[in-house]
Amino acid sequence: MSWLRNVLVELLRADTQVPFGETEIAPGDPNIVAVVNDIVMPHLEAMQPEEIRRHDLGDVGVRFGPEGDGGLLIQTYIVSQHANLMEGEDGSIVDGKDFGLDGEAVLGRGSSQNKGPMAAALAALRARPDTLKRPVWFTVNLEGRSSHGGSTRILDDLGITAEHGIVAFGTDLRVSLGNRGRVDIEVRVKGASSHSSQPWLGKNPIETAADVIVALRDAPLPEDDARLGPATATPYLFACYPVAPHTIPDEVRIVVDRRLLPEETPETAVNGVRSHLSAIDGIEVDRGVAMLPAAVAEDAPVVAALLEGTERAGRRPAETFWSMNAFDAGYACSKGIPTPMYGPGKRGFAGAGLVGSDVVALGDCEAAAVAYGHAIERLCAS
Repeated sequence: MSWLRNVLVELLRADTQVPFGETEIAPGDPNIVAVVNDIVMPHLEAMQPEEIRRHDLGDVGVRFGPEGDGGLLIQTYIVSQHANLMEGEDGSIVDGKDFGLDGEAVLGRGSSQNKGPMAAALAALRARPDTLKRPVWFTVNLEGRSSHGGSTRILDDLGITAEHGIVAFGTDLRVSLGNRGRVDIEVRVKGASSHSSQPWLGKNPIETAADVIVALRDAPLPEDDARLGPATATPYLFACYPVAPHTIPDEVRIVVDRRLLPEETPETAVNGVRSHLSAIDGIEVDRGVAMLPAAVAEDAPVVAALLEGTERAGRRPAETFWSMNAFDAGYACSKGIPTPMYGPGKRGFAGAGLVGSDVVALGDCEAAAVAYGHAIERLCAS
């Protein structure tokens, strides 16, 4: 599919990366909105949709087919994460065998995470049936904060709903039935600044923060889930303020990644950690951003459609699995829309660090386009 290939290269040459040294991109970021306006929207408009909805912060909802209940919601993403230090030109066509892939592949930040799946979903829409009996919603989510902010803008503010959902995300052409959720738990340790030559003149919050880190090793957690594994409480940020020569800080900020199993809520997880740390004086425990757990029945129609579509594309026998990372499927599921994740892109690429190459096989993108197209046909045209 030369059209798919050209769109993917075009997307990868546009910088939508979370900048190195930063952990997020704010909603409405001018550069991200410009990429949506200049690259994604012209392709969608050329397909002559029945309706376009735009959020003030740039998120997009485009309807193909009639108004009404039911139908399919395909969520795509424009902000890319990981592979910040990757070498090589974004959008380069490479030999896939150098990366353990078959045929031609495309190198670039976001290729296996969001842009390969987006290009495949656009190709499926372009080849949609002439007559749709139920609506197909294609959305572009501008979330860049590891939260459900984009989903709430699309589903709540724009009022988009559906009977079935797909999160277009790299899953190596397997269907993710669900995932753990997550909530950031922010622990602030208060102290009093002084010169480190006279520590008795202040109160060193680092010592108390060390007690917090040790206590987190024994944080109460539910029993492991047979599908998703353990809930976890992992400190991933430890920052002192202010930073000055030979100066004891007056505050330490710790952020704990608390992974949630399907039966948990962010509030209960935060309250559990707060109670566990209550014996430590001089700390504040607050909830940060959260993403909800997701779970979709294996016999859900959207799952069956994606499995059938993968086989129709001539790929290996289709598989389901349960994902370890949190993503927006949880919010759609919480709104009553069964939403698996599915798309081209091996999950090992660019997902474990900053440096690894991010690459997607063109053949996998074409197969995903067939699978998305089959879901559109089965759920909205037949």
